[in-house]
Amino acid sequence: MEKLKVILIDDEMLIRKLIRMKMNTDRLNLEIIGEYSNGADAFADIQNVRPDIVISDICMPEEDGLSFSEKCVQILPEVKIILVTGYDDFEYARRSIKVGIFDYLLKPVQADELNSALERATEEIRKLREQKEKHNQFRDEIEKHKTAFRDIYINKILAEDDIGEDVEAKLLEYGVTIDRTGCDKVRIAVLVVQEGFYEVALIAQVLDEASAFFESDEGVVVLKDLWNRIVIISDNAEIPFVECIDILKLLIRTKLGCHLLAGVSEPFEGWGMLRAAYLDALAFIREKRQEEKIEGAKALPGWEELKEAVQNGSMEKVQEIVKDCIPDEEDLYELRRKIHMSCQKLCIDLEINQCGLVFDKELSWCYTAEHLKYCLGNIAVEIAVRKKIERGDSNGMTIQKILLFMLSQIDREELSLNYLSTEFSVSNSHLSKMLKSFTGKKYVEIQSDMRLLKMLELIHTTNLKDYNIGRQIGIQDAHYLSIWFKKMMGYSITEYRKLIETKSK
Repeated sequence: MEKLKVILIDDEMLIRKLIRMKMNTDRLNLEIIGEYSNGADAFADIQNVRPDIVISDICMPEEDGLSFSEKCVQILPEVKIILVTGYDDFEYARRSIKVGIFDYLLKPVQADELNSALERATEEIRKLREQKEKHNQFRDEIEKHKTAFRDIYINKILAEDDIGEDVEAKLLEYGVTIDRTGCDKVRIAVLVVQEGFYEVALIAQVLDEASAFFESDEGVVVLKDLWNRIVIISDNAEIPFVECIDILKLLIRTKLGCHLLAGVSEPFEGWGMLRAAYLDALAFIREKRQEEKIEGAKALPGWEELKEAVQNGSMEKVQEIVKDCIPDEEDLYELRRKIHMSCQKLCIDLEINQCGLVFDKELSWCYTAEHLKYCLGNIAVEIAVRKKIERGDSNGMTIQKILLFMLSQIDREELSLNYLSTEFSVSNSHLSKMLKSFTGKKYVEIQSDMRLLKMLELIHTTNLKDYNIGRQIGIQDAHYLSIWFKKMMGYSITEYRKLIETKSK
């Protein structure tokens, strides 16, 4: 810490010199920056020198030490003043206490008493400064994270019926601009990224775009709720709120290639009604989703038959029905959306645990109707397998262990039917029949499906070269990888990558 500044005030130069000599400035880290013969001269210079400690005589011409002290603490409230006097006068002591004098020493000043007083003054100054520094750091930290604290508080409002405090006053503390003109109608828009709840990076981009869109508008707050939905709150009556949300949706779809489901509340009276407005916006989304689910389920031909086949575990029938479920001429995005909603509804209807199902990602990696059919077939089979395992079909637990083991070992080139039969202590023929009977697929088909899904994930989420991706799915030969991928997808890896670039523009 830098040296503390000290000034000496006494009308006798000799006394000032004696005090200077008795001060242990090095040990106490003090610096004497000025000497004055009276309080008036010292006070005239006080703003320039701004001392931390003042050692002053009481009895001086023009202005005594007490009068100086009374004025000094008005300008420098944290200054520590040590008064020196030759008189043990109670009135002086009383006035000193009233003024807020730090200490009171009698002449002749003893070195140990002087340095003891200085040490206590120094310690108190340093403690106060440390406390002030911590307070400033805490304040700066709060200021730095004010938006985060604001969002946490707003999410608390959105989640609870009554938080029992003045919401508007608290929001003002967090920097929210609140309309005080009397037209304090609040509306909320909730945006849901339809590509998926777990697309964290994409949702963050959508949040950034929405924040930038409303950045210059007062009375608008943009945040993310606890369910990764974008929440936009406005009490700005001059903003055409619904039209702005429509433009924002179009902007995000064009720029990020994702689709938003939006719900906009009716106007509500004041920020205290945030939760009501929020629930109103969510109700709109639920109604819209319900309509889309009904529409989506009806739009896919043969869906009821597929549902029955999945429920019964008829794997071959599942594969047959899937071929006729997807019309070739329909818009690809609409197809993906309908399949996604239909698969979700299928899981709900059949009471299937969706944990670990990634059909939203699988579908997003499809760029042709033919690939969608293949993908839907895999999803339907996976749901059917889960249903059979959950209801305790014969060999269900064993099959589950085998499939999970295959997924964990998919990068091993030696993964084969022989490898599995050794690992699970069953014969090749019995294992092959068991897999075919339970999943409707041969071992090589199951392995290829797993490899392809892993490869598509790596293509979409990493910058790995093709040969490095091959190693991660157990295919070391780059030439064979190319042949195998084209057989599975209908086009080469290069063509598929170009297709991704085209679709993402």
